[in-house]
Amino acid sequence: MAKTTRLCLQKISDWHNVSQALHRACRGKRLKPDVQKVLRNPETAITRVSDALNRAEMPVGNFSSFTIFDPKQRIIHAAPFLDRIAHHAIVSQLEPTFERVLLPSVFACRVGKGVHTAITHAQHQARRSAWVMHIDIAKYFPSIDHRILQQQLERRFRGNGLELLDAVIAAHNSQSGKGLPIGALTSQHFANHYLNTADRWCLAQPGITAHCRYMDDFLLWSHSKQTLQKLKNQFVEFLHETLKLVIKQPLIQRSDIGILYCGVRVKPFSLRPSLRRRRRYKYALKYWQQQWQSGVIDSQHLQLAYDAIQAILLPADDKQWRLQCLKNLGAVDA
Repeated sequence: MAKTTRLCLQKISDWHNVSQALHRACRGKRLKPDVQKVLRNPETAITRVSDALNRAEMPVGNFSSFTIFDPKQRIIHAAPFLDRIAHHAIVSQLEPTFERVLLPSVFACRVGKGVHTAITHAQHQARRSAWVMHIDIAKYFPSIDHRILQQQLERRFRGNGLELLDAVIAAHNSQSGKGLPIGALTSQHFANHYLNTADRWCLAQPGITAHCRYMDDFLLWSHSKQTLQKLKNQFVEFLHETLKLVIKQPLIQRSDIGILYCGVRVKPFSLRPSLRRRRRYKYALKYWQQQWQSGVIDSQHLQLAYDAIQAILLPADDKQWRLQCLKNLGAVDA
């Protein structure tokens, strides 16, 4: 049996741990009214969060929800700022254990990894194996089974901190006993760990040469199309029986055709931004050009804006297409 990590309420609720969590929760959000309100008296907020965590409770314990289209419809559940501080305090104690057990080919919610690293890894594997299968979980966050998640966490952790994790998981139900709120930091880490069993199962199958996962998006490579076709049905059954999940229709194709992954068309020797990313880039380009033409910003700020919006396309970047967009706006000479 794998060694478990002791998870103590005292460590999670420690004043210094919560203080650091406050600073992490504030990053990039210091101008928001709810954050500014807390920062006017941070000691009071830290004490309130610390006391709640020590009781295995959340400071507020509810969510506000809103819908986004990115590009498909998603319901985002936003926690109050005090709860977001608590989430950071909890994750700081969970993260080292999660990092230890996750495979190197898992790229979400991990320091030093992320989308760009996942795409680079996928391109490297596309050069090594002729066939690839793309698998996506249907309605992943709403489908996560609370009991299965709790059992997974009990195999990783011991101590009174598990009471707090149970309270965090129970705070949201998309349906009876299922669902994690999209938008909560704890949800992202729980969801990333939830598929760890599936990662290891995939790599244990004969003929699978490589694996890549970003949250619930899987890529699996093989030298044989038949291997992936056989694995597809087995994986559907494994996910349903073990994790109570359902996958969308898998896509199997040659690696050299290119697979759309994390907003990038990944080919063995080229990366091209998706149509959605191209549209976002053109929209941002047009917006900042109009701001400059109307005198809201000067030429220096326009150049800084050009540099910033190029990040929309990265790590893919079609230079000729990008230059053509600038020419169409009259931003560069034709």
